[in-house]
Amino acid sequence: MTELPKDKAPIALDPYNPWMTPFGVSVKRQFYKGKLMGKVGAMAIGVIDWLAPTLSRKALGAKAQPYPITTAQWILSQPIIEHPKTCLAELMACASTDDHHGSSWGLGFPWMSKNGLYDSNMPFVTHTPYALEALIKLMAYEETADEAKQVFANAWPFLENLLVMHEDDEQLALSYAPTEEPRIVINANSYAALSYALFASQNLNTEYAKQKAIKLTQWVLNLQQDNGAWYYYADSQTGNFIDCFHSCFVIKNLIKVAKLIPELESKIQPVIERGLGYLESHFFDPSKGLVKRFSERDIKDPFVWDLYDQAEYLGLLLLTKQKERAIALNKTIEKTFYHRGAWYCKTDIFGRRWGRNFLRWGIYPYFYQRSQLALSLAQDAA
Repeated sequence: MTELPKDKAPIALDPYNPWMTPFGVSVKRQFYKGKLMGKVGAMAIGVIDWLAPTLSRKALGAKAQPYPITTAQWILSQPIIEHPKTCLAELMACASTDDHHGSSWGLGFPWMSKNGLYDSNMPFVTHTPYALEALIKLMAYEETADEAKQVFANAWPFLENLLVMHEDDEQLALSYAPTEEPRIVINANSYAALSYALFASQNLNTEYAKQKAIKLTQWVLNLQQDNGAWYYYADSQTGNFIDCFHSCFVIKNLIKVAKLIPELESKIQPVIERGLGYLESHFFDPSKGLVKRFSERDIKDPFVWDLYDQAEYLGLLLLTKQKERAIALNKTIEKTFYHRGAWYCKTDIFGRRWGRNFLRWGIYPYFYQRSQLALSLAQDAA
């Protein structure tokens, strides 16, 4: 099975390559505006990308590159870090270069979403926490302890630069990135809660960070639907959806916050149970042994199964100590997404694997969760 590199962060092509180009950005901009040319262009790019992903990337001149989230998960996937200085250098090499935001990380490429255009240097609250967790891991190594702690502390300006989208005495909601946005993203605020809880756990701005985490958590708890689900956006506007891996993000972050701020556990646990129940009843397919992509969706595409969903669900099974189910899911993942020495991030309506070694989307998140499963099994055997 694929070996994880120890001395260099992974680089790869990406599912998003066609949409990183100026033409792709323009098409998506028009698409989200409801323009006919945007719809036609998006369909054309989508079909070409689906049917000929390798050729389309060659035609675009797409280059393999590192990604912040992949680099962070590469660090987190290593049971023992043999090259801590290299790991820290690789993490910093893909950080945002805007000094105003301190230490922070984003996608590493331009992204056109319903919320508008984010440039390649824009940091996100959905990505920076992975780097923060990687930095905490690097603090345990003498060679990187001091610098990793300094870099971690320097992420504070980024968190404080996130815009307040809603606040009252008990709850708080922040922006996805430090820029004006029209819609509030629920899973992003679960990451914000985790980020502030991580600061409190490291005795940095402890009480202030803890109170921020508590108010952010309360907002996320309040946005859970009666059936246990969370929508992507905190509104009922067109384009909202409920998918598996974003739902897993919310639950995973709540579990971590409850561990970091124990007094929240009694409030969070019933919400986690409802969320897990929704995943089980609306996403897990016992006949396939995999989780589905959506329970409510907006945009259609030709893909049926996505490795990202499986990766995050695997992580939840481990966090909730369902190890036997995690082992079974891992076996099904390998049968579905691994073929002839390569990993694929999706399968389509014809059962074809798609996205060969497109690491950022699902594959490396899976490698990270697989490493956690392997670590747990090793501890059991010791």
